[in-house]
Amino acid sequence: MRHESPAFVRIQKARTALLLDHPFFGSLLFRLKGRESRSIKTMATDGVSLYWNPEFVDTLNAANLAGTLAHEVMHPALHHHARRCGRDLKRWNEACDYAINPLLLDAGLCLPDGVLVDNRFRDMSAEQIYNQLETEAEQKPGDHDEENESGEDGTGKDSPSSKPDEPSAPVTEGGIGQVLDAPLPDDNTPTIEEQVREWSVAVNQAVTVAKQAGKVPAGIGRTLEGVAEAGVDWRELLRRLWSETTPADYSWMRPNRRHIWAGLYLPGVMREGVGEVAIAVDCSGSVSSRQLRLFEAEIRSILEGQRPQRVYVLYFDAVVHKVETFEAGQRVSLEPVGGGGTEFGPCFEWLDEHGVVPQTLVFLTDLYGSFPPSEPAYPVLWASTGSRKAPFGEVIPMQAA
Repeated sequence: MRHESPAFVRIQKARTALLLDHPFFGSLLFRLKGRESRSIKTMATDGVSLYWNPEFVDTLNAANLAGTLAHEVMHPALHHHARRCGRDLKRWNEACDYAINPLLLDAGLCLPDGVLVDNRFRDMSAEQIYNQLETEAEQKPGDHDEENESGEDGTGKDSPSSKPDEPSAPVTEGGIGQVLDAPLPDDNTPTIEEQVREWSVAVNQAVTVAKQAGKVPAGIGRTLEGVAEAGVDWRELLRRLWSETTPADYSWMRPNRRHIWAGLYLPGVMREGVGEVAIAVDCSGSVSSRQLRLFEAEIRSILEGQRPQRVYVLYFDAVVHKVETFEAGQRVSLEPVGGGGTEFGPCFEWLDEHGVVPQTLVFLTDLYGSFPPSEPAYPVLWASTGSRKAPFGEVIPMQAA
């Protein structure tokens, strides 16, 4: 007969209590496979497993344990395990905690003392919070280097203190549970896109369960709005393209702190940031209103997660009907015009005529249209809801509406 640890028994009781008192969080929690691990300090999840340190569990009373479990399951519910896109792991965890904790407190859950809560970040996405934390850190020289000094990449496999097949997670001040990157696909693990889609379905089911019990958490609808619609894969590629085209230099104004301890004062990398980006929205009759909403969610993700200096949004079908300009931090609301056939050439022509040389041009389209005869000098990414191929650039399939 298998002997279960006291921590495991307590977690099972807390899960049952959540299912009765807070069915939204409780029903989602049963999707995670429980695993005890002493290689992490508190709790952690990668969207597939829930890891806990039994010593940490022993420090929590019943109410705080339930709140901490709800905190953990909200990471995959909000797709935090699939949205980091190369950001610093420790700061990403802090941003995600700031986004989650107010929602849990509003729902009547209890959290341990000292958790990360700041009213400045209320109703902000994890990407928005991350950007603000990064800006504040840059204004405090020596406070945080852009390199991840913890030596971890988010997979939970690279820490020298970890045993093989054991997770590791960054320790954040005020953190009660970390989010790891989604596991890479293999024979037993679906693709990251499929993992995200499965969690979206689970969240919708959890909302239904909570409604039937009359216990829907306050503000949960607003928090979940648009989360399930935004894709993952093409944003990751877009971030890589921007990184490859973003100028970088070295500066003595910001030394590399990783080497200061050894008496080496080496220059640190100084990036200028993402410049101008162009996004062309296909407004032809072949694009549905739901696909346009999907496009809108992606554009917002770009502004919130990447902070380009300027974004040009071109609305086109056979011609460019309208162009809007957005600065970082502005909320994008698409107002499509047009509805005829599709030609991609006019978008390139408009950029040339107005002297705009974007670091990246992103088309949001179903790819049904006429292409220009030549490829531009700048990178082109086709975020496609269809199945056609493009003669140049990189095509990233989005979930069709």
